[in-house]
Amino acid sequence: MPKIFKQNKFALLGANLLLILLWITIFSFLISLFRIENAPFYIYKILFLIKFLPPIWITWFLWIKRGGFKR
Repeated sequence: MPKIFKQNKFALLGANLLLILLWITIFSFLISLFRIENAPFYIYKILFLIKFLPPIWITWFLWIKRGGFKR
C-alpha cells in the first residue's frame, strides 16, 4: 500500500470512494450497452451482485482487514 494511505486516512477514504464510484459508473455503462430485454430474472440478480460486490469487498479489505482509522 502506498505510504500516503498509511499516513493520511482521509486519502484512503477518498481513494475508496473514488474506486467505488468509478466501478459502478463503468459497470453501469457496460451493462447499458449490452442490455438484454428478454433476459430471465436471475440474470438481473447476478448483474446486481457483480455491480455491488467488488466495491463491498474493496471497502472490507481497506477498512476492516487493514485497520482503517485504527492504524
